[in-house]
Amino acid sequence: MLVAGLLVALVVAPYFVTEFWLQVGGLAMAAAIAAMGLTMLVGVAGQISLAHAVFVGIGAYGYVILASPSGENVWGLGLPPVVAAVGAVLAAGIGGLLLSPLSSRVTGLYLAVVTIGLVFIWVHFLNEVEQFSGGYIGRAVPEFDILGLNFGDSEPWHILGVPFGAVEKLWLLGIVLVVVTYIAARRIVQARPGLALSMVRESEVAAASMGVNVGRYKAGAFFVASVYAGIAGVFLAVTIQFITPQAFGFTLSTDYLVIIIIGGLGSLRGAIAGAVFVTVLPRLLGQFAGNIPFLVPVGQGGIDANVMSVFVYCGLLILVIMFARGGLDRVLGWMVGPQRRSRPAPEPKQDPVPQPEPDPALEPEHEKETV
Repeated sequence: MLVAGLLVALVVAPYFVTEFWLQVGGLAMAAAIAAMGLTMLVGVAGQISLAHAVFVGIGAYGYVILASPSGENVWGLGLPPVVAAVGAVLAAGIGGLLLSPLSSRVTGLYLAVVTIGLVFIWVHFLNEVEQFSGGYIGRAVPEFDILGLNFGDSEPWHILGVPFGAVEKLWLLGIVLVVVTYIAARRIVQARPGLALSMVRESEVAAASMGVNVGRYKAGAFFVASVYAGIAGVFLAVTIQFITPQAFGFTLSTDYLVIIIIGGLGSLRGAIAGAVFVTVLPRLLGQFAGNIPFLVPVGQGGIDANVMSVFVYCGLLILVIMFARGGLDRVLGWMVGPQRRSRPAPEPKQDPVPQPEPDPALEPEHEKETV
């Protein structure tokens, strides 16, 4: 009931929430999808990767390149938006498969260092190949449409007499994407692949001895996580409507890592909660900067909303790592409360079985009474 009520509240939110907060919600939904993919890779499979922003960028730029027509200084294919979105997601998944062999040679901290280098190579590539990325200037994102439904401002919808523009449409699309990706990720984690990935995380040798193909499942984890990142990249691109290479750098990768740790490492529900928290907090502090004594507007020096958000994130990371490994997922568990368990059915009453009386002749000699 609680989940159903939350979904209903989210669906009717465009009638009551301003456009700014709807767009912030769209950014949070994109971060939630990417964080769920990273949760399956890091929290479930135990493969530490800081290159998640690369695959989000592949999804975003893949959609722009495939959906945009070629211009004077940029290159594009001009494909239908749905085809472009599917192609961008597949490109991100293939990128994850190409990265997966590294996990067979290096693990743990070494894998994290390798993926950090991949992020800087990716940003440098985007800045240099201006025909694809637009260079430092960036590229505009074409509107998204599917089955004749336009999710841009060119064709507004009218629902119950209220006009819905791009922000309101993408809000509803984001709800659908988050629900579908969450259900799919939960089924993967709770099924046999999730159990195999958990065994790989605990001990690769033990998993291999139990018949688990370690290399295959590692590659599968990178592929699924990259596909989720590609979906998030496409949705992020159509939400912000303009992308630059700097948006998909090392900062975004660390943000995703912060999200899954604060949300609760290995928890899909916590990944969604962490994405909402990390995305909304800087905007929330920025909106009320004038009412908080020690905060100043962004760009005026001192402690602004962005700096304060970093302080909060660092403090929460320390608390979560040292005292509350469950993160926000544990807090959500406390809010929901313990699940009610049905009482077991009472056992049917049975008549006692009559016990035979002992025979005095069979008693031991030392137990017989002497007269």
